[in-house]
Amino acid sequence: MFADTLKSMPTDWAPWFDVCHFLLAALAVRKEVGLSFSRSNPLATWLATMTASFAGSMVANPLLGKPIFGAISSEYNLGLATLVFWAVFYSPGDIVYTLVKNPALYVPICVVKEIYRAKKTLGGINDAKKVYPEHELIQIVVGVIKGNGSAFIKPFTRLVAGQWSPNKSEILKFSVTSKGCLVAAILLVLDASGYLIPPVTGDMLYLGIVTTFIMTKLSGVLAEQIDPYAPLDIVVRAATGGLWDGEVNEHSD
Repeated sequence: MFADTLKSMPTDWAPWFDVCHFLLAALAVRKEVGLSFSRSNPLATWLATMTASFAGSMVANPLLGKPIFGAISSEYNLGLATLVFWAVFYSPGDIVYTLVKNPALYVPICVVKEIYRAKKTLGGINDAKKVYPEHELIQIVVGVIKGNGSAFIKPFTRLVAGQWSPNKSEILKFSVTSKGCLVAAILLVLDASGYLIPPVTGDMLYLGIVTTFIMTKLSGVLAEQIDPYAPLDIVVRAATGGLWDGEVNEHSD
């Protein structure tokens, strides 16, 4: 099935999915800190980029009883992320940044990233299920964190870059990306528990999640940003006091 192909692509096409993920993380940090800061503070910029690149695991690992630094236990991935960091910030003539920001390359990178995001969300749910098999809420939380971890670690990323803005937190104001990960995680957990009925189950559900992720991302890249979760906002605001208000988070893990 096509859904199985999408799930296996990050492994089958390694390391290209990780490269696209690291590229977008580095671009987001560069947008956040600015080029001049990166020139004068390379170590802080590198640390900020690494936290953005491995944010999902860094935040989720302690919740699952794993060490935080287990997120960077792979020297290969750490080296690859560092190479991408150098290319985005310090390549001769800024050629890598110029090429990656070109829509002809940037759009495919975003598509790959959103396919990867769905896989990370599902992977987070499965990781949590191994530790908390009877706790669906925890599975959902970990799924959201793995799907958009850089958004939740962004206050620390800013702090590393010398910016302290605790009022700008994903927990206080969900981005459209986090909304999508939350809806996806809820549906995936419900499906695994047998609460959904065809055709919104299994492969069709996963295909719908990937398609929604891609359409939401590309709408902001190619035209005006859309929020497919807007119809739910009225209900959610009544229950949470505005948790879902916000814009798309450019830091995407």
